[in-house]
Amino acid sequence: MDLQNRQSATSRRLWVLMAIAVVLGGGYVLNSDASPWAQPPAPEDVNGWSDRIEAALQQGRTDTALVELDRAMQSVPNNPQMHLIRGSLLFRSGKVEESLVDFDKCIELDPRMKPYLWQRGISLYYAGKYQEGVDQFVEHREVNPNDVENAFWHFLCAAKLDGVEAAQKAILLSGADRRIPMMQVQELIQGKTTPEAVIEAAETTRKNIRGPDYDRFYGYLYVGLYYDAVGNEELAKKWIEKCVDLKVDGYMGDVARVHWNRMKRKP
Repeated sequence: MDLQNRQSATSRRLWVLMAIAVVLGGGYVLNSDASPWAQPPAPEDVNGWSDRIEAALQQGRTDTALVELDRAMQSVPNNPQMHLIRGSLLFRSGKVEESLVDFDKCIELDPRMKPYLWQRGISLYYAGKYQEGVDQFVEHREVNPNDVENAFWHFLCAAKLDGVEAAQKAILLSGADRRIPMMQVQELIQGKTTPEAVIEAAETTRKNIRGPDYDRFYGYLYVGLYYDAVGNEELAKKWIEKCVDLKVDGYMGDVARVHWNRMKRKP
């Protein structure tokens, strides 16, 4: 999700930091000087656990990290940030329903965090709780109005409830999302452009990219999800697979992998 345009008022900044402690949307760069696996952080060390969980996801140690996190949370059972961290780890490990238990507990412990929990909205979509997903993304827009991804996931939930045509009429229009090709993605769900135009923007706008290719990542991911929403499973698989093949880290990279694994399990 786009974090650049969140409201910056001091009274709200703390809750934004809580809600993004574990994730940075497209990717996360771990401090190369850190050794997050040497010793588990203290139970109340939210930043330490965020680094440790990210390292676990990159190193394939998610089961070990979850055991450690469960043990640590016995000492801080009422820390909402720790529930956000565990919920995020559970989802990114493919445990969708289990993640919602922690996201909901996070809100129970501190209701002020709810508008920021777009992670919960994505879990609700994959759990088939589409109306709750719609409500979550509507609420998230109040604190993050310039994020096309929020509009897209709201569209996905609404399309499951009422069909694609109705969802197009109820889009939560975003402001200027500067990431490529997000404005084309918004036009796609409005019915104003084509998947081919999204892919063209993603593949041709920038040159000589070093590191993760987020332009192509976002283009492939959201075109694949769009085709899934309109019922074209063959093209959905094509673009989600191409997206996963980019091997982008971070929360949205894991969203792509969760979606791809669920598609592969379909008969």
